[in-house]
Order: sequence, then structure tokens, then C-alpha cells
Amino acid sequence: MTTTPPVPNPQTELPDTEGHRSPLPTYGWVIIVVVVGLLAAGLTWLVMRGDSEDRAGSIESPSVIGFTIERATTTIEGAGLQVGEITLQPSELDNGLVLEQNPPAATSLAPGSRINLVVSGDANPIVPDLQSFNETDAVNALITVGLRVGEITQTSSSEAAGQVVAQSIPAGEQVDAGTTVDLRVSSGRVGVADVVGLTTAEAKAALRNEGFKIQEQEQTSDQVGVVLGQSPEAGTEAAVGSTVVITVGTSPTPTPTPTPTPTPVDQAVCGRDVLTKAVEDSRDSGATPVQGLQDFICVGGWAVAIAQIGEQPDQIVLDQFIFTADGTDWNRVSRNEACADGSDLPEPLRPAACADVVG
Repeated sequence: MTTTPPVPNPQTELPDTEGHRSPLPTYGWVIIVVVVGLLAAGLTWLVMRGDSEDRAGSIESPSVIGFTIERATTTIEGAGLQVGEITLQPSELDNGLVLEQNPPAATSLAPGSRINLVVSGDANPIVPDLQSFNETDAVNALITVGLRVGEITQTSSSEAAGQVVAQSIPAGEQVDAGTTVDLRVSSGRVGVADVVGLTTAEAKAALRNEGFKIQEQEQTSDQVGVVLGQSPEAGTEAAVGSTVVITVGTSPTPTPTPTPTPTPVDQAVCGRDVLTKAVEDSRDSGATPVQGLQDFICVGGWAVAIAQIGEQPDQIVLDQFIFTADGTDWNRVSRNEACADGSDLPEPLRPAACADVVG
């Protein structure tokens, strides 16, 4: 009887002749190789991503060699960095030019990093006079000579806003490079003076001296010409150039003087309106206008009128006009003729007609 040997199962491991298990099947090695490859690729991606993120968050330092300190400062701060220590070094170049920078140009830096500068200049600079400089120019002037800007505070002043009104170290003093100078600048606002009780002229002078404009309003009072109130109130801070309203006492409006009732004089009417027209008709065309009559008087066919002449009420001058009646009209007579010896000018009119007019 013939015995058939068993057929080996390909999915089972066959013992080798030395009693060891057979090698891992081929597909097992494939899985291992794939896993190792994926791990390596992932590690490479993480490294590259981290490096890329580091580069994306850094800033390349700009080159500022040869720049003025003002331009270098603007360039460095514009790139998102800061100016660090400034060292002065004597040089044949003009003061204020950058000789060296550290870190050098094209260095990758974190945002806000400082760049130290070596600048041409005296190691013992002289403090400049910053009075009347605006804040920006004062800061640049200090940096240019190798000094540092300290605390900048605002103070009430009639100077323009931002103008330097005081500095902590006097101008002309020689100091070490890097010394800090504090500045006080004008806020452009001042306390309003107390002008209540002053005369109008005194109040206006005080307020103008502080740089204010003035608006005046009136209020009836027995304190004529005296400031009764103000707005803003005394002590209030207000911007230079703004308006302060003052209330000034004025006398009550006087009762108008009644116009004398016209009386006939040889048929010519003696009245304010009639004599005003007579004055106007007696003057050349285009002459300075007549504002009205200050006074007039008529006696025996003669009239004397004192007229107010001027372009504006505050430019008034007085002039006298002498008339004689001619029927219903008034004819002007010269002063020399009316006041001459033998003239029939009535005696009561001579003082008004022949004396000089004052005013």
C-alpha cells in the first residue's frame, strides 16, 4: 500500500531543517517600508513647516549705513524694529551720520528687536537750544547730537500746541553722550484770566495778551464801561485763539431829544430836516456825506447849523453853515461875509456863526 505524503499549506509556516520559523512573508515587509516612509515624510514636513513659520515671523534688518540719524530711525522703526544704543564716534563725516550698525543689514530679527548704531559725532555733545522747536524737531535735534529724549510733558502755555517751552538741561551745557533730556511742550491751552471788574480796555489787553479773541456784549448797568461777566469763566482752560465773551456795562438808552417845532422865518421854514437838506444842497457832489445836524438856531431871517460830517459815525467832524432866508429857500453865506463889520447878522447868532467849532 502506497502512502501519499501530505501537501504543505502555503499559508502556514514550514519548519526549516534547523528548527527555525520561516522568514516573514513579502507583504509584511511592504507594510513596514510604507509606514517608515510615511513617518520620515511627516517628520520632514514638520521640520520644514517650523522653519518656514520662523522665517515668516522674522524681519530682515535694513541697511542704514550712511543715513542721517533721523532717516535711520525712520527706516528702522518703519521695518518694525527699534533703535537701540547710539554710540558717538569722532569722524571726518558730518555729525549725525550712521557709521556702523549691529546687527548688520540683512539679519533676520524678531519684530521689535533693537539695532545699535555708531554715529559720527562728539563723544561729549553740547545740549542744543530747543526753545521754540516743535516736539518732532526737538527730538530729532537731540538724537542728532547723541542725546536721548526723556519724559515729554504738556503744560499750559500761550505758545502753539507742541512747541517746546522748557528743557531739563540748559542749552550750551556739555554732557556725556546718551544723556537724557526731558522736555515740556505747550498744550496750546491757557487758563482764562479773571477780567470781571476791569475796564473794557484793561480786560481786552489782558485777554489778547493770553492769545484770545474777544467778543463784546452790552448790559445796562450803573457800572458803565466795566466788565460785568465773562465766558468762559476765569481759570477755565481754553485753546489759544478761541473767543472769550465779555459783558460790559452800558448806560440806559437816553430819551431822544424832541425835534423843535419848525417856526416860520420870513416864510423860510426853520427846522432840522429843512436845514439838513440846505446843508447837503450847499455842498459839492461826491463830498463827504452829512450824518445829521448837531444843533441849529434861527433868528430874524438868518440860520446857523452845526453839521456832523463823516463816512462813519466814529469819524465825525463838525462844520458850521450860515444861511439867510430868500423867500422859502435858504441861501448859504460865507463866514467871512456874515461876520464882517456892517453885516446884518443878528447879534444872538454871532457866537454860533463866528466862533470856531470844536469837535
